[in-house]
Amino acid sequence: MLKQLLSKRNIYFDHNATTYTAPYVRRVMNRVLKSYWGNPSSGYAKGKMSAQIIEKARENVAAAIGAHSHEVYFSSCATESNNALLKTVSNHFYPEKNKIISTPIEHPSVTKTLEYLKTKGIDVQYCPVDSSGRVVLKELEAMIDDKTFLVCCMLANNEIGTIQDIKKISVMAKAKNALVFSDCVQALGKIPINVKELGVDYATFSAHKLYGPKGVGAWYAKISCPLEPYIHGGSQEEGMRAGTESIHNIAGFGEACKHVNKFVSLSVKNEPLKKMFINELKEIKKDLIVNSPIDNCLVNTINLTFPGISSGELMKMLDYNGIAVSSGSACSASSNKPSHVLKAIGLTDDEAQESIRISFGVKTKDKHIKYALKVMKQYLLEEKKEKELNPLVKLNESGA
Repeated sequence: MLKQLLSKRNIYFDHNATTYTAPYVRRVMNRVLKSYWGNPSSGYAKGKMSAQIIEKARENVAAAIGAHSHEVYFSSCATESNNALLKTVSNHFYPEKNKIISTPIEHPSVTKTLEYLKTKGIDVQYCPVDSSGRVVLKELEAMIDDKTFLVCCMLANNEIGTIQDIKKISVMAKAKNALVFSDCVQALGKIPINVKELGVDYATFSAHKLYGPKGVGAWYAKISCPLEPYIHGGSQEEGMRAGTESIHNIAGFGEACKHVNKFVSLSVKNEPLKKMFINELKEIKKDLIVNSPIDNCLVNTINLTFPGISSGELMKMLDYNGIAVSSGSACSASSNKPSHVLKAIGLTDDEAQESIRISFGVKTKDKHIKYALKVMKQYLLEEKKEKELNPLVKLNESGA
């Protein structure tokens, strides 16, 4: 037992849930906490210094996404940003226009906000996705009508990694005078993002998926597009979000955004690791199902179904051996319901509850993959051997 405990490692494969805070980000935050604690709304020097910290961070975030700094607004998190944009834009257009088209694989902070908007008279319709999680563009085009004011589609899916063709979606929407909103949280730092090139009118981002701190997010709103205050009070964030700013968190977000190009470059190295991981698992479990698409997918993200094996049991085993993975969105981890994303791409409830998500980070190495493969192979071989030796298991699986 002692030998087994000593051989355990600490492997983190859940970077889509959150990332660690990078040392250089922590250093900036500590400096701000120590020296720039003045209220940014104050007119004296101490306050103006804090305000400058915020504006510099805003410029860094804007540069990372190809936007103008006046188009970037800070919030407490991406969930707040998603709520702010969906609710205030809906309020602006309703009742003259009352239709939003979205997808069934959006993050819960989007889907639950859309369900809330239904109670306020908004007609929310969901465009189907194919088995890879990609929007069926012909159906989307047919759904957009003169009552549609917003098309809502995430850039990269947090559970299966599918990257949507937002450029095409934007062209379709604009042709029918609809605006485009995209949750870009999982994409920033993994693929290049330029909101102008994507053609989106609104987008949301989060620091803690980018080796920045938790407690700060941002939204992008194109200058020419409607935007209304979300939190009322003071004049912070150009009057769009009242409340004294979390200066150290904002500074940390800005610092993380300075390294976006480096993160994108480093993430490319995950591609061969991802292929090796999948191929070697397939060798031992022939019926393994890969839910993440081969093409146009985040190179750090793998979603796998292990037929006949509970994802809960598999995650417990991996956790016992020092390996952290998830079964889907961290925001819905406490729920035992099957993933809405996996169900949308055609999996049954049982298959969805036999699935796990693995998401690598910029520091994931070959040795981490090999250790995880060793642990998983041993477990899968033991499971296979037990089923072969136990006729009752065979009978139950055959439905007898």
